[in-house]
Amino acid sequence: MSAFLRRAADIAHKTTVTGLFGLFGYGLYGLTNQVLEHQGFKSSQAHPQAGFIQMLRDKCAEEYAKYHDTGHRDWYDKDDDSYLKKLPRPRDYQEKKRNE
Repeated sequence: MSAFLRRAADIAHKTTVTGLFGLFGYGLYGLTNQVLEHQGFKSSQAHPQAGFIQMLRDKCAEEYAKYHDTGHRDWYDKDDDSYLKKLPRPRDYQEKKRNE
């Protein structure tokens, strides 16, 4: 009787281990496919706000370039509204649409 129970326990153990390895493999397969699919998606489509992000990068580079320059006027003046002209507008950073 003891040999029968030992054999049944061995079969149950092998089945459980095989099932867990299979589940791990299937999960790894699904994750790998999602990663590869996402990489293909990123390279095939442009970011919808790529123009805005690039405009922010350009503005940041411009601000860093004049950080140590004491000759520029960049302080607040009550009557001066020229800062409104520097505000980003969608037409500044949206990509040009082609007439097709």
